[in-house]
Formats: sequence, C-alpha cells, structure tokens
Amino acid sequence: MHFRLKNPSVSRERVQTILAHHTTPEQAGTVFARVKPKLAVYSHIVPPDASDLIPLTRKTYSGPLEVGEDLMSIDIGEKVVVRHAPR
Repeated sequence: MHFRLKNPSVSRERVQTILAHHTTPEQAGTVFARVKPKLAVYSHIVPPDASDLIPLTRKTYSGPLEVGEDLMSIDIGEKVVVRHAPR
C-alpha cells in the first residue's frame, strides 16, 4: 500500500489491481533465496519509486542485490561487475 500513500489520487481498487499482477519485494526475496543467483537485479519496478525495495527484500534474501538504473551495465562472467552510470 506504500504506492497509494505516495499517490493518493490512485484508487484503492487500482492499487490492488496493480499489486495483484506483480511480485512483492518479500516474495521476490524468497525466490532469490531459493535460486541463489550471483546477483539478483530488479529491472521492472512497480511503483517506480524503489526507496523501500531493498529493505523489504532483505526480510527474505541476504545475497547480492541491485536495483536497475538507466545506463547501468552488468558484466556477468567468473565475477559479476556492476557499473552505475555517472551522475
């Protein structure tokens, strides 16, 4: 419901419809914990404000985690290297 608090003009029903079609951060963390990726990355985020995404994911996943950003690059090989775009 964080989305509705930040966007009070969006109806409760619309928020429920949006959330029903997306994975919660806690659910994603559970999947990441089972899969054990070299790096878990969020690349499609609803809502687009990800301020509480990492803390909520950390409730169920403690491994490497990134939130995708415009112009970010990730090199995957023996090691995983993340490069953030210059700010």
